[in-house]
Amino acid sequence: MRKDINIIIIGFGSIGQRHYRNLAQLGYKNIAAFDVDKKKLSISNIKRVNNLNPEVLEKFDLAFICNPNNLHIKTAIQCARAGCHLFIEKPLSHNLRKIEKLERIVKKKKLVNMVACNMRFHLCLKFIKNYLDKNKLGKIYGIYHEFGYYLPYWRSGMDYRKNYAVKRSTGGGIILDDIHEFDLLFWLNDFTRVKESKFIFNKASNLELSTEDNCIAIFKFNNNILGYVKCDYLQQAYSRSCKIVGEKGNLEWDFNENIVWLKTKDKNKKLFKIKKYDLNNMYIAEVKYFFNILDKKEESFNNIRTAVEVLKYCVNRK
Repeated sequence: MRKDINIIIIGFGSIGQRHYRNLAQLGYKNIAAFDVDKKKLSISNIKRVNNLNPEVLEKFDLAFICNPNNLHIKTAIQCARAGCHLFIEKPLSHNLRKIEKLERIVKKKKLVNMVACNMRFHLCLKFIKNYLDKNKLGKIYGIYHEFGYYLPYWRSGMDYRKNYAVKRSTGGGIILDDIHEFDLLFWLNDFTRVKESKFIFNKASNLELSTEDNCIAIFKFNNNILGYVKCDYLQQAYSRSCKIVGEKGNLEWDFNENIVWLKTKDKNKKLFKIKKYDLNNMYIAEVKYFFNILDKKEESFNNIRTAVEVLKYCVNRK
């Protein structure tokens, strides 16, 4: 992919700034940014865009959509109409409105699009996916994911009450905030269709938010695999893990130690380990993957249609 491609980052919060640093590190030079909060743009020498009218957007080849969840689709439609390829931060949206409209524009203009899924690029999870794809665990019975961390600890120096996470209208709540684990569950199970699903959630804490702060979601897939996601804004110690139960043992991974274990009745075998893993490598690998498919004009493995298959359960919550 040529390095002089014109890129706009819309939303210059923590994730927008991360993408900017990584793009610059990878050698991309023609990068501009837009944010309604002009103070966020003052922290770097990035070229600033003052509005998102069609004449401005038509100058760009690619848009990184990094603004609040409830603005993703509206912004993506604006950019797609202007002919921009789309890299959309997760989750795709906070509801299902106008997604089909976005898909029609993208299809008509033949735009490459991807919804961010950086956890799929974590080396341990890539190893697990490859292990399952080679059928090394035998028949799979269950896939279980957990994530939890106390919301005020999420972003250092920021009052959590000013975060989009505290309001339903801005796409907040632990279910959408933790869509990573839902995506991983569906991905590891090859996006097999869901036969039944059940979400149980509430607000249990004294956190000042109007959204759910914990959830357990259960899925029964057409291949009879059971899956669940347990997530919360409550745990004082950061927790993120995955367990796959199969006929040849349990495949287990914990984010805090980055070792993939195969556990059986008689022994625990260390299958894969990362030492001193730099989490930013996930994001760099994700961007490299996107530019590779953009160069080839191929479909991404998490395009808008694929992302909707996960999102529809997280917003309908039956």
